[in-house]
Amino acid sequence: MRRMKTSTILAAILGFLAPIQLCAQTKQVAPSARIETSQEFAARVTPLEKIEFDAATKAFDEHRYADSLASFQSLLKELPAEPLLIKFASEAALQTGDTAFALNQLIPIVKANPDDWQALCLLTRAYAESGDKINRDSGIAQMLVLHRRGVTPSGLQRYIVERIKEGDNALVIWTSLEPWGYYKVYALGQVSDSSGLIFLRITLESNDIDQPSFAREHPKEASEGLRQFSLDAYRETGLNNSGQRTQTHYTFQFFVGQPSYDTVREEFIKIATGKATPISSRSNLVVP
Repeated sequence: MRRMKTSTILAAILGFLAPIQLCAQTKQVAPSARIETSQEFAARVTPLEKIEFDAATKAFDEHRYADSLASFQSLLKELPAEPLLIKFASEAALQTGDTAFALNQLIPIVKANPDDWQALCLLTRAYAESGDKINRDSGIAQMLVLHRRGVTPSGLQRYIVERIKEGDNALVIWTSLEPWGYYKVYALGQVSDSSGLIFLRITLESNDIDQPSFAREHPKEASEGLRQFSLDAYRETGLNNSGQRTQTHYTFQFFVGQPSYDTVREEFIKIATGKATPISSRSNLVVP
């Protein structure tokens, strides 16, 4: 319901390879979920295979997703059934809109190792972007189970569920494994233009300081463990005369209890496409 600190927003922007990169950077993973890192993979393949691998990841980092996918597919012909390669290739495929490839590749990995949170994360996205709501929701629920068991890295708070193209803009929806930031963000939407610049952030929040007043107004619901949630947005409004970055904050709606992913998705799309009307707004807020 209030302005989100820039640091908490930027912390969520981990890049499209976030799941794989986080695995490589975080050591606190349960033994049952031991997943090979990119560095370990590169150390055990031949010099030529490493060159191909480096070229494929470089193409991905440069957003040349079709080139990256083709390179990973070529490597998979030489090294079939390599989970790490399959995950990289699947994420590149998702970036090109090829959900069928991602589904075909990821389902066997998750079946073979249900604790492979990277594969499950990407598979959940593949289900979402292919319109399979049942398996999407199952994937979201299973990710929460893995998080509660300590299988996911301790630093992983959120992951991408789907990317939705809206005209020249794109909406990327993240869901939280645990609420994060001062305002307790449960879901984040990032709207970017054709150049990839993020100009609008949409959040589902449940700020702790708002819960006492909610309990007074809704004692029955609060006694049942429900919380108040708000749907907010933060639009970039450029620099002020002092050269400080500013935003306009909007509040659109309140919910009693956490809304479903479908509800969040629908409301995020309405805001992203300008079809929702805020109930309040504050302009030119300086971002610290």
